[in-house]
Amino acid sequence: MARPGIARFALACAAACLGALGCSTSGDDVALSKLSEEDDGPNVPPPPESGPKLGSIANLTPIRERPRANAPEIGYLHAGARIARSKEAVKKTKQCPNGYYAVFPRGFICLDQGATLDLRHPTLTAMAIQPSLDQALPYTYARTRAETALLERDPSKADGVKELRKLPKGAGLAVVGSWTARQSGGEPERLGLLPNGRFVRAEDLTAATPSSFEGQAVGNDSLRVAFVVKRGVRGWKLDELPEKQDLLDYHSKLPLGTKSKTIDGTKYFDAGSGLWLRHQDVTTIFARSRFPDFVKDGVRWIDVSIITGALVLYEGKRPVFATLASVGRDRLGDSSVIDHPQAVTKTGTFEVVAKHVTFLAAEPERAGERFPVYDLPWVLELSSGQLLYGSYVHDRFGIEYGPGDITLSPADARRVFDFATPALPPGWHGARAHGEKTFIVVRK
Repeated sequence: MARPGIARFALACAAACLGALGCSTSGDDVALSKLSEEDDGPNVPPPPESGPKLGSIANLTPIRERPRANAPEIGYLHAGARIARSKEAVKKTKQCPNGYYAVFPRGFICLDQGATLDLRHPTLTAMAIQPSLDQALPYTYARTRAETALLERDPSKADGVKELRKLPKGAGLAVVGSWTARQSGGEPERLGLLPNGRFVRAEDLTAATPSSFEGQAVGNDSLRVAFVVKRGVRGWKLDELPEKQDLLDYHSKLPLGTKSKTIDGTKYFDAGSGLWLRHQDVTTIFARSRFPDFVKDGVRWIDVSIITGALVLYEGKRPVFATLASVGRDRLGDSSVIDHPQAVTKTGTFEVVAKHVTFLAAEPERAGERFPVYDLPWVLELSSGQLLYGSYVHDRFGIEYGPGDITLSPADARRVFDFATPALPPGWHGARAHGEKTFIVVRK
């Protein structure tokens, strides 16, 4: 199940990796010494990107705004990541005796909170597969083909693992490597290594088959596009009477002309080359004519309609990309049909407050599936408390689905992730917004 080209991990590397990932990453006490309270450390410039490196050996290594335990967290690293650091520690405290290091391009990492200067550390070797930021999905993803055990390293045995709990059939997760180990003294078996350092039996995994759907980039022409969001939809020919044409592919996208016709109460849109589309068969997306007050030339923002299931990226008043999104099952706010406490996608104008390559803090039930879904990719955290992310387990984009979060196809989610602020510095797994923020308008 590993990504092509992944070497088999040595037993010692994987064991050390699991031990490190199990360590606490919150060892700092917020109570600082008097010296620490009065002194935030030397005012050092950020190190160059080409400078010496430190590595993350924890599931989450916090990056703080200043070299002190109660300073705001501005981002974090994930196990295996390496980023440039200052040559020496810029400050040491009782809670961080090995020191805070300045990191590129901003912030400070305490070496005692899941980081190391030893670039030969076994965890850095075992977790060498870092996320691919230029692909539709950052990792190789899999689904459980049957109920199976979620395993973790058994520190009492050199090559042993122990069961944490059961995962049901269909659970989704990312796989970053493999290891061979024994459970309860049994025969050696091949395990899939997960990003959090835990394991699942390789024989119980099958490759995930995420949607290949992608939206439509908008050039210099005005935004006028139709998406097919139902199966069994046909195009039409309009001569003397409407005549059905061939079936259209599910999720196909067709540019629209400026003409439309209404025949016997049914509206048709011109899709070119003599093809017409019935209004009720497709989702149409047109550029907005009225804009929020914050819109200025060049300002990037995101527009989401929960009625049509459409998402458009704008730079000022210019649309640059349009696609389909899935919103909460109770998209119209009808309390009588709510079957999940978070089934409503909140409307309003919100900010993107953080970005995560995969959301380490998300509960696997958050996606609202009948099974746990781990390692949600390309996550935008919104000031509404809801998320926008890529789904690798469904293909119902443009139709209400799941709880109130907004989901996109993996390729579209990566595009939106790259479009929105904050920019993600090299090696960082997540970053909180600072300075100018990207707005997202969620409307009916």
